Amino acid sequence: MKPKRKGRSAYQFALWAVSFLLTGSVEASSLRITTASIPDAWGNPFASTSNTRYPLQSAVFDPLTHINADGVLEPWLATAWTRTGPTEWRLTLRANVRFSNGATLDARAVAAAFEYLKSAAGLREPISRELVDVSSTRVIDALTLDITTRVPDPLLPYRLSLLAVPEPDAWKALGRDEFARRPIGTGPLVLETITANRVDLKRSATSWRKAGVDNVSQLILPEPAARRAALSTGAVEVALSTMAPVDFESLEAEGGRVLIDRVPAVVAMAFNTQNFAPFKDARVRRALTHAVNRQVLVDTIMGGKTRVAGQPAGRAWFGYNAAVTPLAYDPELARRLLTEAGYKDGLSFDLEIPTGAVSYPDVFQAIAADLAKVGVRMNVLTIPQQKIYENIQTGGWRGQAAAIPFSSPMFDALYPLRQYSCLWHTPWFCDQAFTDDVSAALAEGDTARRTELTRNVMARAHDIAQALFLYETVSFTGLSARVVDFPMDFGFIRYEGVKLKQ
Repeated sequence: MKPKRKGRSAYQFALWAVSFLLTGSVEASSLRITTASIPDAWGNPFASTSNTRYPLQSAVFDPLTHINADGVLEPWLATAWTRTGPTEWRLTLRANVRFSNGATLDARAVAAAFEYLKSAAGLREPISRELVDVSSTRVIDALTLDITTRVPDPLLPYRLSLLAVPEPDAWKALGRDEFARRPIGTGPLVLETITANRVDLKRSATSWRKAGVDNVSQLILPEPAARRAALSTGAVEVALSTMAPVDFESLEAEGGRVLIDRVPAVVAMAFNTQNFAPFKDARVRRALTHAVNRQVLVDTIMGGKTRVAGQPAGRAWFGYNAAVTPLAYDPELARRLLTEAGYKDGLSFDLEIPTGAVSYPDVFQAIAADLAKVGVRMNVLTIPQQKIYENIQTGGWRGQAAAIPFSSPMFDALYPLRQYSCLWHTPWFCDQAFTDDVSAALAEGDTARRTELTRNVMARAHDIAQALFLYETVSFTGLSARVVDFPMDFGFIRYEGVKLKQ
């Protein structure tokens, strides 16, 4: 199935949108980036765990550790971490790091971040949920901090990649909301101005990782056609998560290229076992998986740039089970399983997908076509991305399935299963035996044993067809001919490595 090309009217609208947002001359060392959206309160480093926060947060803030696209844990603000006891860790911080207001980053600043997350206000922050087991911190000296957890946590250094550190005195003086509008971190860029559709930043004079450009503008263009047009006309140098394989050849003809970014997520079709009885039966879930030719999806719509997934984890994640083989494309087996489950004449359901996703419309229409061949009718409903988030939190699903990726910003295979199980406060997939296995793995404090238990959970998720696992997520970012280097790990832009042609 070939992806649909954008019509001329959409392209003309895109040009209008670009001209409306982009005015003025461009300096030689200015980088212009377009993106579909900017998260609310991105200037509050505690407000989100989503990868969508990274393009801006990686400009202004630094995390304690960083995980690259290969799943390798790297030193960042913390240069070393040592487990000194079952629930004790010692962090060594990077020397000579300053915030953009000139204040020094030290163990006191890091301890202040943890103290806030334990406060009444901090406990409401999404980052707090990821560090809830940190019970106390103790400053040893300017660059040394001890962390105590309530239970053994072998993955704490990975979890610390989610914590970006704000300047503590400014955070206290400004308060949460005002700080989010005037963020102060140790990153390579400083916020200058922000409007509803545009964020402008300039190089920080104090950062330990000096930005490769003087200025950066991030521009919101919700429609992929508008972002593609902005890149094609030279209005921007970078179009984040915008390209589709059908665009690759034309971009290269313009002198640009595509950056393939491996995102820590698995694209999946989530089965709602709570509002649709057929999906309670693993035979039905397996039947739908066997009915879809996922390799064709990867080879055509995704341009062969990723691979079929058979479990809720990517290959670089902690606990990934390399022995799991994705269920094969087998329509005849799909029909037999449906008959065994009592659905010889097929069934019908609605699938909800978010707006703005570049490949989703083509992917899920192709899936609908495959399912139709085995007597299953899937109606694709497009809803706003924000409605997807709302449904996840409230359980207000209209459809019986949804496009919800298994995402793990800390590369832990168990991380998304806190949502994709009975553990979630409004679950859509609930299998108690499976959830018991997940809980046992989450509670394990020994690294080797946790690895084994997590791999067993991955195999179990495959066997029961927990979801229709499609492929490991990749995003395609367009770069213009002006861009020499643009290092990025799943949205985390290393601005210190950005290089433009002068």
